[in-house]
Amino acid sequence: MAVKYKEIADRLECEIQEGKFDKTKKLPTEEELIKKFEVSRNTIRKAINQLVNRGYIYQVQGSGMFLREESVTDYINLGSLRGLTKDLTSKTIETKILALHVLEADEVNAKQMRCEVGTKLYYIKRLRIVDKEPFSIEISYFKKDIVPYLNEDIAASSIYSYLIEDLKLNIGFADKVINCEKIDEASAIELHVNPLDPALIIENTVCLSNGTIFELSKSVFHYQKAKILNRINFK
Repeated sequence: MAVKYKEIADRLECEIQEGKFDKTKKLPTEEELIKKFEVSRNTIRKAINQLVNRGYIYQVQGSGMFLREESVTDYINLGSLRGLTKDLTSKTIETKILALHVLEADEVNAKQMRCEVGTKLYYIKRLRIVDKEPFSIEISYFKKDIVPYLNEDIAASSIYSYLIEDLKLNIGFADKVINCEKIDEASAIELHVNPLDPALIIENTVCLSNGTIFELSKSVFHYQKAKILNRINFK
């Protein structure tokens, strides 16, 4: 089951995107949210922290929780595990499936995902297209015992919406590694750049809330189009 504070954060995020708070430019008070969702103050504060980390709001002590400008959503948010469809909300995003099949984990994947060699994994390779232009290539491995079913329809939309809303996975945390490499010829063709041009690489190791690794992914971004946002809060 999804954690309650994440469910509340998701509902508030939808309300923000729908413009419910555009007039006031701020969220209801903690007391109002406690009453609305019938949960504890601690749960509401955790939900608020989720929205802060996602880049939707900021807090002013004694004044309330205010909406940030919409432009901050047009970046790859390092504090988010929710994918391009949530990060680039003002853009038109399309997905081309380049590969989708089940394979057995080799020694390298087994070590990275802390599983036995031969463990069944879904392998997905996707080209993400933003505003009609190639934006990134995503290569992902999902443990089949945790994600028992994936098809092209799911992979062509938002995999994370499926994981959270349909499979009810309690996704906990991730390690992200960022580096730059010279792009290979095959990827250069897909992204419409020259071979050996630079590419921004983000690698994710994603865990459930109990610490179990269920996803390993690598995203190769068009170097002229990808911008990164990292939210830092000083307390």
